[in-house]
Amino acid sequence: MRSTVKTIISYLEELAPQSIALPGDPIGLQLGNPDAEVAKILVALDPDREAVEEAAFLGAEMLVTHHPLFYHQLSSINEDSPAGALIAEAIRKRINIYSAHTNYDVAPGGVSYQLAKTLGLPAEKAEVLEVTGSEDLLKLVVFVPVGCEEQIRDALSAAGAGQIGNYSHCTFQVRGTGTFMPGEGTDPYIGTRGQLEKADELRLETILPVFRRGAVIEVLKRVHPYEEVAYDLYPLDLEGKKIGLGLVLEPEKPLSTQQLIQLCRNRLGADNLRYWTAGKSTFKRIALCGGSGGSIIKHAVRQKVDILISGDFRYHDLKQAEGLGLALIDAGHDATEKPGLDYLRQYLERKLQADSFGTEVCLQTSEGAKWS
Repeated sequence: MRSTVKTIISYLEELAPQSIALPGDPIGLQLGNPDAEVAKILVALDPDREAVEEAAFLGAEMLVTHHPLFYHQLSSINEDSPAGALIAEAIRKRINIYSAHTNYDVAPGGVSYQLAKTLGLPAEKAEVLEVTGSEDLLKLVVFVPVGCEEQIRDALSAAGAGQIGNYSHCTFQVRGTGTFMPGEGTDPYIGTRGQLEKADELRLETILPVFRRGAVIEVLKRVHPYEEVAYDLYPLDLEGKKIGLGLVLEPEKPLSTQQLIQLCRNRLGADNLRYWTAGKSTFKRIALCGGSGGSIIKHAVRQKVDILISGDFRYHDLKQAEGLGLALIDAGHDATEKPGLDYLRQYLERKLQADSFGTEVCLQTSEGAKWS
């Protein structure tokens, strides 16, 4: 069974909802038909000619990228220009293009989190480097028959509910009596059609981020034994988990310059990296940001960071870091974002398999230019 573009977008929205993207960032479905069937997906950093050519060569109907196809509004599509020719080629090949950019940068578990994990650094206890917002929260209340509460609690937690700080499976329950009368055509888990039933039930309460709503309710309906699940969702006037650009973390032991450089070279493939030690030999408080890190140098200094690992540092970024005493490692824009792409492929593959779709997910090769 094939998935559709719309289904794949729903998976991507669970991971990195469009609502948390930075203002003005052109993300989402850039080109295509939400109802189109998809047998193969290609995940790539850029929606460039190499990626489009490889998608066409592989027979992929969808290209999922980190960087957007459209950064600015177009007034025309002229095939005499490189951008116009690329767009026209994608349309002719019926390749649907979706981009998850700053929404994936700032999402919990996003680009910088995957960078930290790939480098073997303690991502789970990391702090956000530049806070851009916080998760909106909902309170879920569901009524479950006594004896089913543990199965339902575990399933909701696995779907992203019940997380408060570093505590998971957070719920509250109180016992009571539920009443209902099964009507014609029903197949009740408890009770008899046409007779009023009184059931021993638990009111189970938990919390969840708004962007997890779809996934949590889907799981709830799947694991709950009742045909018709009684539940309520309430908006909460609480600040959820902070989200933003980059992470700050502390390994168990300080790491030396050479240790960090070797991690970047061996695990990111960053052979041509540049670095500035600021006169330091070891680093305890480390900041990471996939992509371009020049704009967050001041945020790193405010958080008393020893070294910032990112990409695209310019001459003036280095001069600023020198003046502030911040060490830098420039491991490259693409190299620091690649762990996010690796995870994106795995994530989509896992979601598709769980829903019994036969759609294949591929990662762009490093030899994209050969596809023609």
